Amino acid sequence: MKLFSLLTLGLAAALVTAPAADAQAREDDPAVLLISVDGLHPSYVFEADALGLEIPTLRGLMREGAYASGVTGVTPTVTYPNHTSIITGTAPTEHGIRTNTVFDPEGHEQGAWNWYGSQIRVPTLWDAAKAGGMTTASVLWPVSVNHPGIDWNMPEYWRTKNRLSDGQLLYAVSTPRGFLETVEGVDRFFHRPSNPEFWSADQRLTDIALAMIEQGRPQLLTIHLTGLDAAQHTNGPLPTDPVSKRTLEETDAMIGRLVAAQRQVYPASTITVVSDHGFHPVNSTIHLNAAFAREGLIALDDAGRMDSWKAWSWNSGGSASVVLKDPDDAATREAVDAILTALEGDPDSGVASVLRGREAVQEGALEQAAFLVDAKGGFAFGRALTGDTVRAQDRTTGAHGYRNTHPEMQASFFIAGPGIEAGRNLGNIDIRQVAPTLARRLGVSMPTARHAPVPLGE
Repeated sequence: MKLFSLLTLGLAAALVTAPAADAQAREDDPAVLLISVDGLHPSYVFEADALGLEIPTLRGLMREGAYASGVTGVTPTVTYPNHTSIITGTAPTEHGIRTNTVFDPEGHEQGAWNWYGSQIRVPTLWDAAKAGGMTTASVLWPVSVNHPGIDWNMPEYWRTKNRLSDGQLLYAVSTPRGFLETVEGVDRFFHRPSNPEFWSADQRLTDIALAMIEQGRPQLLTIHLTGLDAAQHTNGPLPTDPVSKRTLEETDAMIGRLVAAQRQVYPASTITVVSDHGFHPVNSTIHLNAAFAREGLIALDDAGRMDSWKAWSWNSGGSASVVLKDPDDAATREAVDAILTALEGDPDSGVASVLRGREAVQEGALEQAAFLVDAKGGFAFGRALTGDTVRAQDRTTGAHGYRNTHPEMQASFFIAGPGIEAGRNLGNIDIRQVAPTLARRLGVSMPTARHAPVPLGE
């Protein structure tokens, strides 16, 4: 896709404006490179030999620095809430991002996600670094569109999933203006690859991040790589899927390129690789809205589409928030409770647990939810409005979004840099410890973070 002629590209490159980069970065300047590998369970690195994985960069970081045996994320274990917890050090009840997508049963928002930086209710690590006089940068980080704490920013954003219009849109929302046009081959990012090359888009993201390092010399750079997540959703979790294994190996090579470039500019950098969740294999789906429709809680038109609703299940993969249109409708609440109680008591339903009221909201359900329903491994929530509540799939896929009590949902944390004790096993940590840990490495403050930094043996 050629969005601009070569002449226009050259002009755009000349017009790039951004905070001045220090061409004489000192060897002792603090800097952080934070790489998120979406869907990376820590066992993939710990058991690389048994899995037949060639991932020398990740294994090298593990030997060189410290690592967590597991990271407990927030519920639901999906991308946007957990990435926001990573960057803020707070839970969804504080930062406000409870799901990937905007609750919208009627479809008014046409599939909108929680894209915008203004939706985050608390200060971020980007804000802290910027307040400390540092240049900040980010590539495809969730909930970052127009975030004021990011100087060089290509956020995660789309609307039509059409490569031309979404490509134009991403050029429009990226900063500094004209930067993306200077990155050779970046137009290929908008040609979404088909299976099995899930890593192709991440290669373009890596090119963009490398250009940011070269041009902007940010002391904080965050990048979100998504290929491993996409591969596992399509084909199932990594241990049993060769495509997912190849994707992680390609991702490891990209991490190696990023680390080398970062250390060339800032030799004293802290290199951190994190993830947001793991995966369950899925062979069956649970359709709560079909159950609600059978009980008259959702009315359908002649075409089987939703006409009106009293209760609605908003799904996050392995869990679902159930919202009542009228929170004071006691009859609907009782009817929903009866449906969910019956499913919870049926060992074949796939429902693991049901949380109610304040307990559900505190756990991570939507703020307006009356229930939070968690699935068992092997099951995920579906969207059908008719037919059986529980249905077998014709092949295995992968899902996350379950409560954070599932061991399979553990995330990863690897960190290396000056003074960090090599080979240090940090045990299990909380995902909300990432931001204060990196703030300390940068020498900046995050007083709103709720957890202490991870002890790195410095």
